[in-house]
Amino acid sequence: MLQVFHNANFDLMGRIKWPFLAFSVLVMGLAVGTILTRGFNYGIDFAGGTAVRMKFRDRPRIEEMRVSLERSGLGDVSIQNLGDPQDNEVLIRVELTQSAGAATGSEGGEISRKVVEALQSPEWHQAQKAGKIDLNMITESDLKEWIAGRLSAGAGGGSVDEAAAIAAAVVRYRTDHAGLIRSSSEIASITGIKPEVARILQDQTMLGPFTVRSVDFIGPTAGKELLRNTLLAVFGSVGGILVYVWLRFKRWMWGLTAILALVHDVVIAAGAISLTRKEFSVDIVAALLTILGYSINDTIVVFDRIRENLRIYREVDFGTLVNASINQTLSRTILTSFTVFIAVTALFLYGGDKLNPMSFCLMVGVVFGTYSSVFVAAALLVIVYRLYGPKYVKI
Repeated sequence: MLQVFHNANFDLMGRIKWPFLAFSVLVMGLAVGTILTRGFNYGIDFAGGTAVRMKFRDRPRIEEMRVSLERSGLGDVSIQNLGDPQDNEVLIRVELTQSAGAATGSEGGEISRKVVEALQSPEWHQAQKAGKIDLNMITESDLKEWIAGRLSAGAGGGSVDEAAAIAAAVVRYRTDHAGLIRSSSEIASITGIKPEVARILQDQTMLGPFTVRSVDFIGPTAGKELLRNTLLAVFGSVGGILVYVWLRFKRWMWGLTAILALVHDVVIAAGAISLTRKEFSVDIVAALLTILGYSINDTIVVFDRIRENLRIYREVDFGTLVNASINQTLSRTILTSFTVFIAVTALFLYGGDKLNPMSFCLMVGVVFGTYSSVFVAAALLVIVYRLYGPKYVKI
């Protein structure tokens, strides 16, 4: 059996470990440098600000929109396409200005109003001044009041309940058609609307080129609190894993080497997010915590095999024993990681823009999490043994 240890397929714990450790140090250094120099592209969740999701009737012209928004004096604005190109949806993010002061909760509505006004055409503004309403933008309550006023002014008048039913029918039709009424001819086909009411809507309303699907506002205090909670979650997870590994393997040095491997994985994944300027949101936080859990799982598998072999072959050289333990678990580690990587890659390719940053972070984390379980955590155990003797590592 001892001969099996010496004839292990790959001598990963010999001199070959040093190039891998040097590579890890280099990549970590690049990741840290990228984070310090470029920072993160914080999303609304962390930076604070307003996110306005809009759907257009026709293909949105991003550059023209950008020019119009810059002229409106909204400050730092980013525009991102959402979903497939034929969906004609965009996400407009307006960062919170430093001079905004304390958030009162009404900033999101005010900023979304400015965004809408900046993107509307001169013809739309003229029609609005003439008293026409936009059926693609008006709320159900405002539409009910408007219809009630028109019905009461007509022959025979109209009840408030009738106006409410008409407004509800229009909004329901609009919602069922992705938030947009594309042609005035569609109004006559809405269920529950009489022909005379349809003529009023066709003559006295307009159909704007877009609609607002959602508005999200995050104040500066909430953003800072979320960032603080994120750091607490990451450091709390790392601390809990350290204690768990320490108690499981009866040596604190095992826990420390496992934590160093986890830090290696998380720093590189975060550096990749910083380098690619992908949005750093709560989804990325979830991805980083997932990387912690996935990576420690791989490391525990390797450490368990090392512990089992230590109990049976106590006279075998520690480096040789660790190398054999890695070879015994290597096929399992590679196959498991490969299947996970395939699933995450599919999410990256077909998950849409919203899940793209998270899936990218997971892809990087799975690759380096597998790498660190073999070439970082186990290698550090061997180095500790060589430097300080068996009392810190042997169980």
